[in-house]
Amino acid sequence: MAAASGADFSHRAHLALKLECTTCHASVTKSARVEDNNLPKPEVCIQCHETAPAIRQPRETALAHFPHDKHVAAIPCLTCHKGVNTSDLTSKANFPPMAQCIACHNQVDIPDSCYFCHAKTMNLEPATHGDLWVDAHSRVRRTAVEKQSCQTCHGRNFHCAGCH
Repeated sequence: MAAASGADFSHRAHLALKLECTTCHASVTKSARVEDNNLPKPEVCIQCHETAPAIRQPRETALAHFPHDKHVAAIPCLTCHKGVNTSDLTSKANFPPMAQCIACHNQVDIPDSCYFCHAKTMNLEPATHGDLWVDAHSRVRRTAVEKQSCQTCHGRNFHCAGCH
């Protein structure tokens, strides 16, 4: 089997061989810190390939706390890493957006609950929440799509009447 570079790594091809995600990403079963590098080590790749592919460093994330070990023990990897099984290139699309996290972690109490996952030093307030936010948003009729985007941070039980 030929070695792939980090740029053209195919999860689809590897999963078609009936490999489990943890075959290559074994460290996720013990990873309790967001800083952990859960990408495969070269010695894992060499078990099947003549040479190990050039594996890039992990992407930066807005998370400060994330226990992979608890998640991988409870849910299948494809629940969060959607589309990776059909992907010939790993992209941002294979990583969960916050709205997906909120689907399970829906006990949202802004702003305190933000810091279960994000560092208190992170500026999480979107650009839309600038100086004129309170005045500007109350004048515009909110559509279902706009309300849904509010729910990403403010929780599924978010209602405009909660503030107004």
